[in-house]
Amino acid sequence: MVAALEWWSGTECTLYTDPKSYPLYGKENAIVVLNHTFEIDFLCGWTFCERFGVLGSSKVLAKKELAYVPVIGWMWYFLEIVFCKRKWEEDRTTVAQSLQKLRDYPENYWFLLYCEGTRFTPKKHQISMQVAESKGLPQLKYHLLPRTKGFYVTVQNLRGTAAAIYDSTLNFRNNEVPTLLGILNGKKYHADLYVRRIPLESVPEDEMECAAWLHKLYQEKDSFQEQYAQTGHFPGPIVSPQRRLWSLINWLFWSCVVLYPLGLLLAQLFISGSVLTIATAVVVCSAVSMGIRWMIGQTEIDKGSNYGTLNNN
Repeated sequence: MVAALEWWSGTECTLYTDPKSYPLYGKENAIVVLNHTFEIDFLCGWTFCERFGVLGSSKVLAKKELAYVPVIGWMWYFLEIVFCKRKWEEDRTTVAQSLQKLRDYPENYWFLLYCEGTRFTPKKHQISMQVAESKGLPQLKYHLLPRTKGFYVTVQNLRGTAAAIYDSTLNFRNNEVPTLLGILNGKKYHADLYVRRIPLESVPEDEMECAAWLHKLYQEKDSFQEQYAQTGHFPGPIVSPQRRLWSLINWLFWSCVVLYPLGLLLAQLFISGSVLTIATAVVVCSAVSMGIRWMIGQTEIDKGSNYGTLNNN
């Protein structure tokens, strides 16, 4: 998927960050807080993980339903991705137990959190801001109200092993609305990511103070998005890492390993001349195509979950 973004579609990814923080990226454990606005925001996150050499050890707090998505979900399960049901009474213990396993993880990792809990849509934003008003919290223009409990549990369980919070704010140039289908069709986009490194010890240990800290963080993220909307760029200098050839080599290798024998098999099936065999092959190929299209559909904004539109704030 990273190779498809970088090499197939040619999508460019520009990083805005403090040059003093840049040498630490990929050299330490970190909690990444990213806005959940676009269909491919996860893919842009993977791209930067790859460029800093931590893609294989990157983690994410993901909804339980994704564990059952063929191939990707199964892969995430074996990579020790932390899954949650988004029911706090059930998640508190299971998430904490999963996070504790990362304390002695042998490689540097980035743990991704979508603190908004679900992807941004106008309807969810309206409901979220109604909740913010009822709680006396400031209004956000570009984000949903962050959910503080998961953030607090993550920070508390990774204290002493994660060195920093990477506050990450993503947007796309020219008001583009990128899609995974667009990437697979070879459409080029240009992503801009602003990352601030915040030492983890600066996050309060008290739960209420931690929640207030996170709300303040999202107010700052909102101001960064406002600046981007007005000027077309984030604050700070550009120090973007170059894409690595490894992702392309890996993609080409596995494409040859999988597609070459599959192509030979299909050719032999059609050469056989058996109507039943050919019909079976067509049905199987159609089913695979539909399955891939269904998996792509899981990333589409208009097919997102109802989480955030119900009374679960």
